[in-house]
Amino acid sequence: MRQSSYRYLGLLDLVLVAALVGVFGPAALTTSVGVPAMAVAGMLALLAGVVAELSVGTVTVTWRHLIGASYALFAVAVPAVYAPVVLTGSAGGEELLLFVVSTIGGLSLLFYGVDVARGGRHFEVESNVERSIGV
Repeated sequence: MRQSSYRYLGLLDLVLVAALVGVFGPAALTTSVGVPAMAVAGMLALLAGVVAELSVGTVTVTWRHLIGASYALFAVAVPAVYAPVVLTGSAGGEELLLFVVSTIGGLSLLFYGVDVARGGRHFEVESNVERSIGV
């Protein structure tokens, strides 16, 4: 896989967020943590697909860190939808099952994100973007 492919993932995610806001209105951004988390994750993935690194002062964030953060947010987005009813104890069997399944899926996304952020021991992603942004 190539680093530049993440821009398409980011764009797809932002289109899905826009569709949710279009169908459910701006309330979609405030009723759950999931949709805003998906929006930020999409922006991070898009950014990781177009720059090699970001520098602000002495802090430099590489595209690998951006992908790690993006996948961490993806991992939290879906379970966060079901977490409130599970934590309050008012979840039915279906909601509990969806929470467990989405948490397991989220852990696999988190594993992928951490692996890419650490250099890709298990998943190889080729760096093919040279652009740097620095202040």
